[in-house]
Amino acid sequence: MGRLKGSKSLWERYGHQQLELLEGEEVKREVGSTRYVGALVDHSGGHLHPLNLVLGQAVALESLGGKIFEHSPVTRVEHGEPVTLHTPKGRVTAQRVVMAGNAYLQGLLPKLESKAMPCGTQIITTEPLSAELAARLLPNDKAVEDCNYLLDYYRLTADNRLLYGGGVNYGGQASSSIEAAIRPKMLSTFPELGDVRVDYAWSGNFLLTLNRLPQFGRINSNVYYAQGYSGHGVTCSHLAGKLVAETISGEEARFEAFAQISHLPMPGGRLLRVPLSAMGAWFYAMRDRLAV
Repeated sequence: MGRLKGSKSLWERYGHQQLELLEGEEVKREVGSTRYVGALVDHSGGHLHPLNLVLGQAVALESLGGKIFEHSPVTRVEHGEPVTLHTPKGRVTAQRVVMAGNAYLQGLLPKLESKAMPCGTQIITTEPLSAELAARLLPNDKAVEDCNYLLDYYRLTADNRLLYGGGVNYGGQASSSIEAAIRPKMLSTFPELGDVRVDYAWSGNFLLTLNRLPQFGRINSNVYYAQGYSGHGVTCSHLAGKLVAETISGEEARFEAFAQISHLPMPGGRLLRVPLSAMGAWFYAMRDRLAV
C-alpha cells in the first residue's frame, strides 16, 4: 500500500488528478477477488486490442503512401551515407533508418545487446464467459496489473473472455506449456474459473533494460533506434515514434532527453545474464509470496 500511495502522490505532483486509492473491501468494487489488500485506479486509463491497433496503423501508413514489406528480415546493417540494409534476397539503401524491432533485433545493434535482454511473457484466454460471471470478475471492465515483481495482468475481451498474462522467461525462450504456466496464476486470482476452458495461449518477447527505462539514440547521425520498453511497449513505442519523427524534422529536445539516459550492461554478460536475472527474480518472487 505504501508503494501505491507513493505512486499516487508522485503522479499527482506532475498533474495526473484522475487517480483513486482503494483499500480493503473497496477493491472488490473493481476486482472480484480476495487476493488484494488495495488498488490504485487510474480513471484516465483504458485497454485496447493491440493487433487491431497495429492493423489500423498499417492501413493509415499505406493510405499516406507508405509501403510495408513483410517476411523480409534485415540480416545486416552497413552504416554510411546512405545506409545499406541487407535482406536474404536483396538490399535497400536509405538516407535515414529507424530501428524499431525491440526484442527481435539480434545481431543488428551489437553495441546495445549487452545493455538489454529479450524476455518472454505468456498469455492465455478463456472461453467466452457468461455476462454474469464476467461482471463478477471485473465489475467495471477495468484492465488490471498487480504489484508483484513477476506481475500478472488481465482484462476482459469484447466477447467476454478473460485474457490473463504473466510470468517472465529470461532470454526469451518459450514455455513448453503456456497454459500450465499461466492457468495456476489465473486460478489464484479467480478460483471460480477452475472448470473454465482455455481456448487460446501464446507468447512473445519484450526487451528488458537494467533500469527499466527505454533506450533511445542514434548511430552515425542517420540511424535512429528506440527500444527496451521493459513491458510497456504499446504505450511507450507510440511516444517513441513521435519523438523520432520530431528529431528527424529538426526538433531534437524531447528525443535527446531520453537519449541522454545512462544504460548499464546487464549483470553477467551474455553468458550469465539469464541465470543471474532468474536468481534475482526468484528472490523477489519469494519476497512477494512472504509479503515482505
